[in-house]
Amino acid sequence: MALLHKKSSEIPEDAVRLNEKDALIYFMKLVDGWPDKWEIWPLAFTPGILGASTVMSSIYINSHYRGKLKLGTYGRLSSYIPAVILPALMTTFFHKFYVVPELVLNTRQCPVCVQTRAGLLQAGFSTAYPMLLAPMSAFMFATRHFTYRLPSITEHPREVAKLYKKLSSPIMMPVIALLAFNMMTSMFLTGKEIQTVYDINLKLQEKEQVVELEE
Repeated sequence: MALLHKKSSEIPEDAVRLNEKDALIYFMKLVDGWPDKWEIWPLAFTPGILGASTVMSSIYINSHYRGKLKLGTYGRLSSYIPAVILPALMTTFFHKFYVVPELVLNTRQCPVCVQTRAGLLQAGFSTAYPMLLAPMSAFMFATRHFTYRLPSITEHPREVAKLYKKLSSPIMMPVIALLAFNMMTSMFLTGKEIQTVYDINLKLQEKEQVVELEE
Protein backbone atom coordinates (compact mmCIF):
# COMPACT_ATOMS: atom_id res chain seq x y z
CA MET A 1 0.00 0.00 0.00
CA ALA A 2 1.45 3.36 -1.07
CA LEU A 3 1.56 6.17 1.48
CA LEU A 4 -0.16 9.24 0.03
CA HIS A 5 -0.85 12.64 1.57
CA LYS A 6 -4.23 13.89 0.32
CA LYS A 7 -7.12 16.13 1.31
CA SER A 8 -10.20 14.43 2.78
CA SER A 9 -12.20 15.19 -0.37
CA GLU A 10 -9.58 13.46 -2.54
CA ILE A 11 -9.38 10.20 -0.56
CA PRO A 12 -11.05 7.20 -2.30
CA GLU A 13 -13.74 5.34 -0.35
CA ASP A 14 -11.74 2.09 -0.25
CA ALA A 15 -8.55 3.78 0.98
CA VAL A 16 -7.07 2.95 4.40
CA ARG A 17 -6.84 6.11 6.50
CA LEU A 18 -3.89 6.47 8.88
CA ASN A 19 -2.96 9.19 11.32
CA GLU A 20 0.56 10.60 11.14
CA LYS A 21 1.98 8.30 13.81
CA ASP A 22 0.56 5.13 12.24
CA ALA A 23 1.57 6.26 8.76
CA LEU A 24 5.16 6.82 9.90
CA ILE A 25 5.31 3.44 11.66
CA TYR A 26 3.87 1.72 8.57
CA PHE A 27 6.36 3.36 6.21
CA MET A 28 9.41 2.72 8.40
CA LYS A 29 8.41 -0.95 8.66
CA LEU A 30 8.38 -1.01 4.86
CA VAL A 31 11.89 0.44 4.85
CA ASP A 32 13.16 -2.03 7.46
CA GLY A 33 11.72 -4.96 5.52
CA TRP A 34 12.74 -3.77 2.05
CA PRO A 35 14.49 -6.70 0.29
CA ASP A 36 17.21 -4.68 -1.45
CA LYS A 37 18.72 -2.17 0.99
CA TRP A 38 20.80 -0.54 -1.75
CA GLU A 39 17.58 0.60 -3.44
CA ILE A 40 16.72 2.60 -0.34
CA TRP A 41 20.25 3.32 0.96
CA PRO A 42 19.56 7.01 1.73
CA LEU A 43 16.84 6.11 4.25
CA ALA A 44 18.82 3.18 5.63
CA PHE A 45 22.26 4.77 5.99
CA THR A 46 21.97 8.58 6.08
CA PRO A 47 21.73 8.95 9.90
CA GLY A 48 24.85 6.80 10.29
CA ILE A 49 26.74 8.69 7.60
CA LEU A 50 25.91 12.03 9.21
CA GLY A 51 26.92 10.69 12.62
CA ALA A 52 30.28 9.56 11.21
CA SER A 53 30.81 12.96 9.59
CA THR A 54 30.14 14.62 12.95
CA VAL A 55 32.68 12.32 14.63
CA MET A 56 35.32 13.29 12.06
CA SER A 57 34.72 17.02 12.55
CA SER A 58 34.51 16.78 16.33
CA ILE A 59 37.72 14.78 16.66
CA TYR A 60 39.59 17.38 14.61
CA ILE A 61 38.30 20.24 16.76
CA ASN A 62 38.79 18.45 20.08
CA SER A 63 42.31 17.31 19.16
CA HIS A 64 43.30 20.86 18.25
CA TYR A 65 42.41 22.33 21.64
CA ARG A 66 43.86 19.40 23.55
CA GLY A 67 47.10 19.78 21.62
CA LYS A 68 47.30 23.54 22.16
CA LEU A 69 46.78 23.12 25.90
CA LYS A 70 49.33 20.26 26.07
CA LEU A 71 46.93 17.81 27.65
CA GLY A 72 48.53 14.65 26.28
CA THR A 73 46.55 11.72 27.68
CA TYR A 74 44.97 13.69 30.53
CA GLY A 75 41.19 13.41 30.45
CA ARG A 76 41.17 11.98 26.93
CA LEU A 77 38.05 9.86 27.33
CA SER A 78 36.30 12.42 29.53
CA SER A 79 36.76 15.13 26.89
CA TYR A 80 35.78 12.90 23.96
CA ILE A 81 32.41 11.96 25.47
CA PRO A 82 30.88 15.50 25.48
CA ALA A 83 32.82 16.90 22.51
CA VAL A 84 32.75 13.94 20.10
CA ILE A 85 30.41 11.12 21.10
CA LEU A 86 27.49 13.26 22.30
CA PRO A 87 27.34 15.45 19.14
CA ALA A 88 27.39 12.32 16.95
CA LEU A 89 24.55 10.74 18.92
CA MET A 90 22.53 13.95 18.80
CA THR A 91 23.11 14.27 15.04
CA THR A 92 21.82 10.75 14.44
CA PHE A 93 18.90 11.15 16.85
CA PHE A 94 17.64 14.50 15.54
CA HIS A 95 17.91 13.46 11.90
CA LYS A 96 16.15 10.16 12.47
CA PHE A 97 13.35 11.45 14.71
CA TYR A 98 12.84 15.03 13.48
CA VAL A 99 13.94 15.20 9.84
CA VAL A 100 12.93 11.76 8.54
CA PRO A 101 9.30 11.98 9.81
CA GLU A 102 8.89 15.33 8.04
CA LEU A 103 10.11 14.02 4.70
CA VAL A 104 8.18 10.74 4.97
CA LEU A 105 4.88 12.40 5.91
CA ASN A 106 5.51 15.48 3.74
CA THR A 107 4.06 17.66 6.49
CA ARG A 108 5.72 20.85 5.27
CA GLN A 109 5.22 20.11 1.55
CA CYS A 110 8.47 22.00 1.02
CA PRO A 111 11.46 19.72 0.26
CA VAL A 112 13.91 22.64 0.30
CA CYS A 113 12.70 23.64 3.79
CA VAL A 114 13.32 20.11 5.08
CA GLN A 115 16.76 20.00 3.44
CA THR A 116 17.69 23.38 4.92
CA ARG A 117 16.58 22.35 8.39
CA ALA A 118 18.58 19.12 8.12
CA GLY A 119 21.64 21.06 6.95
CA LEU A 120 21.42 23.55 9.82
CA LEU A 121 21.04 20.77 12.39
CA GLN A 122 24.08 18.99 10.97
CA ALA A 123 26.16 22.18 10.90
CA GLY A 124 25.24 22.93 14.50
CA PHE A 125 26.00 19.51 15.94
CA SER A 126 29.08 18.75 13.82
CA THR A 127 30.99 22.02 14.24
CA ALA A 128 29.29 24.76 16.30
CA TYR A 129 28.58 22.47 19.26
CA PRO A 130 32.13 20.99 19.41
CA MET A 131 33.60 24.50 19.02
CA LEU A 132 31.93 25.36 22.34
CA LEU A 133 32.33 22.08 24.23
CA ALA A 134 35.87 21.12 23.17
CA PRO A 135 37.63 24.26 24.48
CA MET A 136 35.53 24.24 27.67
CA SER A 137 36.56 20.69 28.53
CA ALA A 138 40.17 21.38 27.46
CA PHE A 139 40.33 24.48 29.70
CA MET A 140 38.94 22.47 32.61
CA PHE A 141 41.51 19.67 32.28
CA ALA A 142 44.36 22.12 31.65
CA THR A 143 43.49 23.89 34.91
CA ARG A 144 43.16 20.62 36.80
CA HIS A 145 46.43 19.11 35.57
CA PHE A 146 48.45 22.38 35.32
CA THR A 147 49.43 21.83 31.67
CA TYR A 148 48.74 25.44 30.60
CA ARG A 149 48.52 28.67 32.55
CA LEU A 150 44.96 29.92 32.19
CA PRO A 151 43.36 33.12 33.50
CA SER A 152 40.45 32.75 35.91
CA ILE A 153 37.15 32.77 34.04
CA THR A 154 35.39 34.43 37.00
CA GLU A 155 38.04 37.12 37.60
CA HIS A 156 39.28 37.68 34.04
CA PRO A 157 36.55 36.60 31.57
CA ARG A 158 37.90 38.91 28.85
CA GLU A 159 41.32 37.28 29.06
CA VAL A 160 39.71 33.87 28.70
CA ALA A 161 37.78 35.11 25.64
CA LYS A 162 41.02 36.47 24.14
CA LEU A 163 42.75 33.12 24.75
CA TYR A 164 39.85 31.28 23.12
CA LYS A 165 40.13 33.56 20.09
CA LYS A 166 43.89 33.07 19.96
CA LEU A 167 43.64 29.27 20.13
CA SER A 168 40.77 29.15 17.63
CA SER A 169 42.28 31.44 14.97
CA PRO A 170 44.53 28.78 13.34
CA ILE A 171 41.62 26.44 12.63
CA MET A 172 38.89 28.91 11.66
CA MET A 173 39.22 28.26 7.92
CA PRO A 174 39.24 24.45 8.31
CA VAL A 175 36.27 24.71 10.70
CA ILE A 176 34.33 26.84 8.20
CA ALA A 177 35.15 24.26 5.53
CA LEU A 178 33.95 21.45 7.81
CA LEU A 179 30.77 23.37 8.58
CA ALA A 180 30.05 23.89 4.88
CA PHE A 181 30.90 20.25 4.09
CA ASN A 182 28.61 18.91 6.80
CA MET A 183 25.76 21.22 5.86
CA MET A 184 25.98 20.41 2.14
CA THR A 185 26.34 16.67 2.82
CA SER A 186 23.25 16.68 5.02
CA MET A 187 21.21 18.65 2.48
CA PHE A 188 22.33 16.35 -0.35
CA LEU A 189 21.53 13.15 1.56
CA THR A 190 18.20 14.53 2.77
CA GLY A 191 17.34 15.27 -0.86
CA LYS A 192 18.19 11.66 -1.66
CA GLU A 193 15.92 10.51 1.17
CA ILE A 194 13.04 12.59 -0.20
CA GLN A 195 13.58 11.05 -3.65
CA THR A 196 13.70 7.56 -2.13
CA VAL A 197 10.38 8.09 -0.32
CA TYR A 198 8.86 9.16 -3.65
CA ASP A 199 10.35 6.12 -5.44
CA ILE A 200 9.05 3.70 -2.80
CA ASN A 201 5.53 5.09 -3.02
CA LEU A 202 5.69 5.01 -6.82
CA LYS A 203 6.71 1.34 -6.83
CA LEU A 204 3.95 0.47 -4.38
CA GLN A 205 1.39 2.28 -6.54
CA GLU A 206 2.59 0.37 -9.61
CA LYS A 207 2.21 -2.93 -7.76
CA GLU A 208 -1.31 -1.97 -6.68
CA GLN A 209 -2.23 -1.14 -10.27
CA VAL A 210 -0.90 -4.50 -11.47
CA VAL A 211 -2.94 -6.33 -8.81
CA GLU A 212 -6.08 -4.38 -9.76
CA LEU A 213 -5.61 -5.24 -13.46
CA GLU A 214 -5.13 -8.93 -12.65
CA GLU A 215 -8.36 -8.93 -10.65
